[in-house]
Amino acid sequence: MHLPIWKPFVNEWITFFLFLISIFLLIGISEAARSFFHWRPESSRKLVHVIVGTLVSVCPFIFVSKSLPITLAIIFIIINTIALKNETFKGMHSTDRVSYGTVYFPFAFLILATFWWEKPITLVLSILIMTFSDTIAAIIGERTTNPRQFKLWVDIKSIEGCVAMFLSTFMIIYVGTDVFAWLFEAAFFIPLTILIGVSGFVAMLVTLSESNSYRGSDNFSVPIIAALSYDLYLINYTHGNLDSLLIWSLLSSIAFYIAYKFNSLSRDGAVGAYVMGIIIFGAGGLKWVIPIATFFILSSIISKISKTDNQLHKGSKRDIIQVLANGGVATIIAIINFYVPNEDFYILYLAVIAAATADTWASEIGSFNSKDPFHIIRFTRVAKGTSGAISFLGTVGSILGSITIGLIGYIWNVPLPLIYLIVIAGSIGSLVDSFIGGSIQANFECIECNKFTEKRTHCSVPSSYISGIYYIDNDMVNFLNTVSAVLILTLLK
Repeated sequence: MHLPIWKPFVNEWITFFLFLISIFLLIGISEAARSFFHWRPESSRKLVHVIVGTLVSVCPFIFVSKSLPITLAIIFIIINTIALKNETFKGMHSTDRVSYGTVYFPFAFLILATFWWEKPITLVLSILIMTFSDTIAAIIGERTTNPRQFKLWVDIKSIEGCVAMFLSTFMIIYVGTDVFAWLFEAAFFIPLTILIGVSGFVAMLVTLSESNSYRGSDNFSVPIIAALSYDLYLINYTHGNLDSLLIWSLLSSIAFYIAYKFNSLSRDGAVGAYVMGIIIFGAGGLKWVIPIATFFILSSIISKISKTDNQLHKGSKRDIIQVLANGGVATIIAIINFYVPNEDFYILYLAVIAAATADTWASEIGSFNSKDPFHIIRFTRVAKGTSGAISFLGTVGSILGSITIGLIGYIWNVPLPLIYLIVIAGSIGSLVDSFIGGSIQANFECIECNKFTEKRTHCSVPSSYISGIYYIDNDMVNFLNTVSAVLILTLLK
């Protein structure tokens, strides 16, 4: 079988507009049915979710070019954002809770259509998982009497819903892969044990992603994680690295559980770091996972030793946002290298982790300084833990952090001149972090304990905004630090 299997019209734009009209027509019917039958907003949204998801999964079968599905995704990102803001099309997006899932879903499809269009099996299965597994999990969770509920991040989930998510995802991967193998006339063959394995692997990571969500963010994370985990498992199998991936998945789960028990990670942070670690290991093996594992382990140890006032304001227990802020860019680079291998990506990867390590060690080691640090812009002494503060010991810690990551690169035969660039990029990135933190970073005051903080939420309540750019909090500054390392290394090379 060759895709697309059906071209309704020679001009694909005609197909596109009819496809778009069909979606709006079905949304309109759902809106009318919601009003007429007095459906709950959540029930109406689920129906639209299934209808639109099913239609979207058909795209690879009727379109040759990915530009049209990409256009479709962009249109619905815009429409859904406006509808959500103006509280219109309630049959499409309304729920019994605050959720931005209707914006996340087309954004996920945009990513899938852009980067996985040439992998239609992966794309279709990922969309079907988001369409059906997520809906089944929600229905089971709601219909269960006295469900066993829990909260990893913000959204409340249930054990029963997670079991439904796992089992339905398992079946979609198992049956879907088998059906595609038949449709493509055995163009690929997967042994039964591997088919069961990939189904369970994808189901596990998807269920973790779905349970660790914030106001519908699983509508983005689930299909993306499904696509990545499906490819990671099967490609590692074909390359003979599957045993290593499975061993890492087991051992790292133990390691992150220990980190959670020792309060180095929150529950949502531990789950997020676990999934991130599997992606990085699956994408590059030990060579890629050791640098970020070194950053996490040594930074956690130093953080426990320092125990300064800084910890009261920023928090020594890393949550998922902090995990993503420090490791998100590195993970993206690892994924890109997995699909388009290039040694230059490893250098960028090390520079990003060097910047994250340098910044973390500067703060923690700088806390041992006997005198208060200087503000990087005002050149006056400020309290320890103040954003934008620099000190002699902190600078030494920053350089040591970069050197540590550079030495790991040297072990993996990265040329010495490039090691120098990695160390320089990491150290300068840390200074960029201090400069942003001391100039435009937002500052808040906790309305409960009256302490100044860099977090929008403190003591489990929203903090009072004081100064700086509201959306540039400490986590955003850490993210910009890692981005700056990419830019700095690119300029130095």
